[in-house]
Amino acid sequence: MANMNIDAIKKVLKSWINEGFLEGELSVEPEWYVLWHPDELEEFNRDYQLAEYVPGFLTFGCNGGGELLVVNELGEVFYMPCIGMALDTAIKIANSLQEFKDYMQQ
Repeated sequence: MANMNIDAIKKVLKSWINEGFLEGELSVEPEWYVLWHPDELEEFNRDYQLAEYVPGFLTFGCNGGGELLVVNELGEVFYMPCIGMALDTAIKIANSLQEFKDYMQQ
């Protein structure tokens, strides 16, 4: 899904949460996911200052251990540390949100 924006991510998260995905194991690194509630996305993105530190990325969750799950404008999924967040710390784990969902377990 190209041209990711916060409204598109909210829609995806609502769908996933309605299907029972909120927190669980991942079959790829970082091996665990916690999804943010869609109504809190703006707050998390503002509080973590993603626009300042990693422009073009939006967070939609974390791994529960100090790393954010983020998506870029092309819809690719990465994880990166909350402390020391920078473009060169992003580790790609999926080519799309759908691919990321395929790695999620309930």
